[in-house]
Amino acid sequence: MAHLDVNTGQIATLPRAKDFAAFQPNSGIEALAAGPDGALYAIPERSGKADRPFPVFRFKDGVWSITHHIPRHGPFLPVGADIGPDGLFYLLERAATPLGFRSRIRRFDLSQTPLRPKTLLSTGPARFDNLEAISVWRDPAGAIRLLLVSDDNFLSIQHTQIIEYALTE
Repeated sequence: MAHLDVNTGQIATLPRAKDFAAFQPNSGIEALAAGPDGALYAIPERSGKADRPFPVFRFKDGVWSITHHIPRHGPFLPVGADIGPDGLFYLLERAATPLGFRSRIRRFDLSQTPLRPKTLLSTGPARFDNLEAISVWRDPAGAIRLLLVSDDNFLSIQHTQIIEYALTE
């Protein structure tokens, strides 16, 4: 795993956490977010069992640790993450169904243990394509915005989409 050192502008290779070796096939790190303190937060696509929460790995000061576990709820799997300007952790999840992809966004306060998720969005099948990226930002009016992206994977049956929501809470 590599990352850009914001202080030097250089790309650095990160050491692998020993826990990464136990990931299921095709189940590596899928969601990655950078914290305001420079820490990286990483979540694998699968937790190993349908009733096992997803570990939240943090890379800080040259060391990987598991700081939290995100509770599983339903068939959704992590695909994207960001830490918003409000300091909260936003997790984009997806579920594949025979009728199309479903998407969900949950928000967490990483200072809480255990984590208490708040679901911000949950879509039915085929509302959007395979959303896999999230960026959270604050617009000039002060609203938190969620930017979501899917790509077509060079397949004619999929679509590239850019979706934006403004939180109204």
